[in-house]
Amino acid sequence: MNRGNKLWEGHRMILPEHRARMLQHEVESYVVPVLHEDASEDIEYRVQEAMIRRQLLTIVVGEQDGEHTVEGRIVSYRTETRSLQIHNEWGRFQIPIQNIVRVL
Repeated sequence: MNRGNKLWEGHRMILPEHRARMLQHEVESYVVPVLHEDASEDIEYRVQEAMIRRQLLTIVVGEQDGEHTVEGRIVSYRTETRSLQIHNEWGRFQIPIQNIVRVL
């Protein structure tokens, strides 16, 4: 008799404090912080240097669900979309400039 996981599916429970945290996380949405002019210039300088020297760069990107870290080489800058194209072992990604929080 193979019931799959039905026995355990019916007995799942969530602690009240975990439920409150889950609901709070759903309500809160991440807002990308507005960077100071000096921070923006520093990010721009570090991105240009990494692009010229073809170095690995770690970028912290702010999105709706929080901050994410992307590491890779900058392949190009696209002026029409104002985004960086980054290449790493998982493929190529486009990162909008306005979503960059900091460069590590």
